[in-house]
Amino acid sequence: MLTLGVCFALLSAVSAENENITLGAKDLVRLYRTAHTLGVSESILSKISEKLTSEKSDFAYGDSDGTVRIDAVDESPDYASSVVLASDLLSLSSAVANVKAEACKEQGYRFLDGLIKNQRWALKMFDASAKSPQGLLFGSSYHLGNFDECVGVDVVDNGTTSRGQYCLATIKWRHGDEVKKVRTGRGETLRWAVCVPSACDAQSVEGFVSDVLALSVGNKTRVVVSERDCYTRRPIDINRLDIAFLSLIMFFGMILLFTTVYEIYSIKWGQNKGTAHEILISFSIINNVKKIISTKQNNTLGLECIAGIKAIAMIFILAGHACTFIASGPVMDSEAWDRLIRNPANSFMLSNTLLVDSFLFLSAFLFSRLLLIELDKRRGRLNVLPILIVRYIRVTPAYFVVILFYMTWLPKIGVGPLWEDRMRLEQERCLASWWANILYVNNYVNTDYLCMFQSWYLAVDTQLFFLAPIFIYSLWHWRRFGLVLTACMTLVSLAIPSIITYRGRLDPTLLIYAKELTDFATNPYFRDVYMKTHNKITSYIMGILTGFILHKIQKQNYEFSKLLKVFGWTTSVILGTITTFSISVFYQDWYKYNAIEAAAYVSLHGFSWSITNAWLIIACATGNGGILGRLLTYKIFVPIARLTFCAYLVNGIVELYYLGQLRHPVHITFFTVLANGTSHVLLTFLLGMILCVMFESPLHGIEKTILRLISRPVLSDNAIKNGSSDVISRNTSQSKLDS
Repeated sequence: MLTLGVCFALLSAVSAENENITLGAKDLVRLYRTAHTLGVSESILSKISEKLTSEKSDFAYGDSDGTVRIDAVDESPDYASSVVLASDLLSLSSAVANVKAEACKEQGYRFLDGLIKNQRWALKMFDASAKSPQGLLFGSSYHLGNFDECVGVDVVDNGTTSRGQYCLATIKWRHGDEVKKVRTGRGETLRWAVCVPSACDAQSVEGFVSDVLALSVGNKTRVVVSERDCYTRRPIDINRLDIAFLSLIMFFGMILLFTTVYEIYSIKWGQNKGTAHEILISFSIINNVKKIISTKQNNTLGLECIAGIKAIAMIFILAGHACTFIASGPVMDSEAWDRLIRNPANSFMLSNTLLVDSFLFLSAFLFSRLLLIELDKRRGRLNVLPILIVRYIRVTPAYFVVILFYMTWLPKIGVGPLWEDRMRLEQERCLASWWANILYVNNYVNTDYLCMFQSWYLAVDTQLFFLAPIFIYSLWHWRRFGLVLTACMTLVSLAIPSIITYRGRLDPTLLIYAKELTDFATNPYFRDVYMKTHNKITSYIMGILTGFILHKIQKQNYEFSKLLKVFGWTTSVILGTITTFSISVFYQDWYKYNAIEAAAYVSLHGFSWSITNAWLIIACATGNGGILGRLLTYKIFVPIARLTFCAYLVNGIVELYYLGQLRHPVHITFFTVLANGTSHVLLTFLLGMILCVMFESPLHGIEKTILRLISRPVLSDNAIKNGSSDVISRNTSQSKLDS
C-alpha cells in the first residue's frame, strides 16, 4: 500500500515532467483513505483537501469533469520534487501536528504546503536540513546540513513572511554504563541540523525533532535543543557596553592616528626631544611597529637564547590549541584523531603542557635573575611593592581589552552552525566572571564560568609572582636558609599533585582526547586539577633556583669543566626525550591504569623538564650552548618573542572563530591538522600584533617614561647596555607568557 507521502512524492515528481496530469475521483478517495489508515491528523487532511479542490490554489485546479489536474510549478527546478522523500514528508506532517506553539505550528503547515506545491523557499528549508545520516558507523557525529541555505530563506507570501531558522539539535543515544567509559571516539551524541520556521522556539524544535525520530527509530533517543542552538537572521542587538567598547577602540584608534601623524611630522622637522614627545610617540604606529620588529637585544647577561625558547614554545602552544579545537570540532572520522595520538611520533604535540610549564619556568627565572641583580646593587634595600604594582599595570590593560571583546562584540562578528552555541556561552561566562580574571583568581573562583580557556595561566603566574620575592630574598640574604626553604618547597610541590592524583585515581596529566575537550571549562581534570596553582609550583620554584644558580656562576665567573658539560648535556637530552615521548604510553590501547604510576608521572615529568630547561639556559648563558644555543639566538625569534603575550591573549578568538563558522566536518589527517594549525598560528600572531600595537606596547612605553621621571626603574637598566630597558623589561614576568 502506498503511503500518503509516497502519493504526494509521485504526484510531485510526475508533475515535473508533464504539465497536465489528471487524478480521478477514485484515486483521490484511495489517497484520502490511506491517510486515515496511517493516522494523519484531520487538520492536515483538511488542508490537503483544500489545496486539492480550491480554485484559487496554485497547486491544483478543478476541471468540469470532476477530476483534479496537478500543474507543474514554474519556480521549482525539475529535480526538486525528488528531494521530498515520502517517509520524510509523512514524519514531518505528524511532527508538525504535535507542535504546541500555535505560531510555530501555523508556519509549519505553511512549510508543508510549500513542499507539496514545490515552492522553492520550502524546498530550500527542507534541503538545508540534515537527511539520513552518512558515515554514522564511520564516526561522523556532526550532520550540519546547509547553514547558509537555511538562514537565507526570507519570503513574503500572501502577506505572511517566512524566514528560515537553523537549529542544531543534540541527539543522545542511550547506552550502557560500560560504553560510557570509553574515552576515544566522539561519544554517544549526534548533532543534527534542522531548518525550521523562525517562529519556532527551542522547545518546539526539540519536540518536533523528537517526534520525527520517534517515527523512524523509536523512543530510544533524547533530543536537546537550547536557544543557543538556533539561529535566524535578525538585526544586531547592541547595548551600552557594546557602545562603550566600540568607543574605547575608536578613541585609541584616533590617538594612534594622531600620534602617528605627529611622529611623521617630528621626523621630518627634527622635533624629537622632551618627555611630552616620548609620551606622544609611545602611541605611534610607526614607533611601536619598529620596536616590535627590531631584532636588537643589547643584553649583557647572555640571555639572548630566552627569545628563541619563548618564540618556539609559544608557536607549539598555539599549534597545540589549534589541534585540540580541530579534533574536538566537527570531523568526518572520529577515530582519525585517536589514531594520531596513539602514534609516538606525535608525542611532542601531546606534551604541550610541558611548554606551558616552560613559560612558568622562564617567568620565575627572569624575575629571580633580575631581582638578584637589583638586590646586589641596592644592598638588599628594595621595596617589592612597586614591582608588584608595575607588573599588574603592565599585564592587565591588554588583557582586560580582550575580556571586554568577549563580553561585547565576539558573538556579533560572524555566524555559523556552532556559532551561537559557542560564542554566546563564552560571552555569558565572561559577563559572569570578568572580575575574577582581572583579580587573577579565576583558576579558583567561578571556575564553572571560566572566561577565556587559556586565562588560567595568567592567574597562576600572577599568584606565584606575588610569592616569588619571599624565596628570592631568602636566597640572597640567608643563603643556607634560602636553599633549605627552596628545597623544602620543591619537595612539597612534588608531593601535592602526586597525593591528589593517587587519592583521586586521576590521569597523570591532561590527556588530549577529543571527546573530553569539546569545552575546556567542562572538563573535570582541566577545571579541578590542571589549572590550579598548587599543582604548578614545581616549574616556578625550579625557575627561581636556576636564576640564583646562574647569578652565582656569572658573578664568580665560574668555568665549566669538559666533564661537567658532557654530563649536563647528556642528562638534559635524556630527561628531555623521556619526558616528551613517555606520554604516548598513556594513549595506547594496551595500557592499564596504575595509580602509583600516574602519581609518580604527574610530578616527575614536570620536575625532569625543569632540569632540562635549567641546563639549557645555564649552558647558553655561559657560552656552552653549542649548535642549539646558536639556533636559539637567531634574530628572527626576537620579534616573535615580543608578541607572545598578546598572541596568547587573542588565540582563543582565532580558535573559537574557526569552530563557530565551520560549515562542514573536517577530514582529519596529519597534513590537514598541520595545514590548519599553521594558519591558526599565523593568524594568531597577526591579531596579536594588532593588540600589541594598540594597547600593550603604548602603555609599556608610557610606563617606562613615567618610571624614569619618578625614580630609577626597579628592574631596570643595570642589566643592559646603551640605556635601553625595553628588552629586559619584556623578559621579566610582566609581559608574559608572557603568557
